[in-house]
Amino acid sequence: MTTIPTGASVQTDRALQQNIDEEFAWDPRVAPAAIGVSVSDHAVTLTGYVESLADRLAAVRAAKRVAGVRAIADDIVVRTAGAKGRTDHDVAQFVEHALAWNTQIPDTVRATVRDGIVTLDGTADWNYQRRAAERIVEHLAGVRYVSNKIALKQIATPKEVHRRITAALHRDADIDAHSIEVESNNGEVWLTGTISSWAERERVEAAAWAAPGVTEVHDNLRLR
Repeated sequence: MTTIPTGASVQTDRALQQNIDEEFAWDPRVAPAAIGVSVSDHAVTLTGYVESLADRLAAVRAAKRVAGVRAIADDIVVRTAGAKGRTDHDVAQFVEHALAWNTQIPDTVRATVRDGIVTLDGTADWNYQRRAAERIVEHLAGVRYVSNKIALKQIATPKEVHRRITAALHRDADIDAHSIEVESNNGEVWLTGTISSWAERERVEAAAWAAPGVTEVHDNLRLR
């Protein structure tokens, strides 16, 4: 279950479902005919079958963009990796080549595959490297799910982490930095305060992850 801050606007569940259906139809990355949408008290449940993990994630991201969505239960099923004759061995080879050819991903990242589920582990210096590994694997044929267990190396003090994140928030014209509090300890960062949109929330999270030494971000931001 993905929890999303409550929006300021109030609409019926029926209107919210219609808006989600329209967002799916508008986004060419989503196959709306394959996905069912139900809404109860602004909590959205997505069901159905898709051919790839990328299709599933595209639907979830599209639903998140719709104003009024408070939570998403992702029950979409990715068809098994063997449906098109692809074995775990095939998928492992795809993953190995993809990671090796991407210059953003360090050679300290490793991957294992079981039943179409890819587990990434090892270490990286930056979160963008960690996310790059996850994103490239998400779009490979035969991948049903990605478990990202790549550990980030701590390379900055809590004081330095706090200073860099706060400075980044104040530099961003699309973020109301005065409404956000940042706390850090031992590589973990806590974000509290209010934001005006889901997009602003993502920008704040991205700014926090971009600071050296950050190993985990706890997002306690509220939508005003």
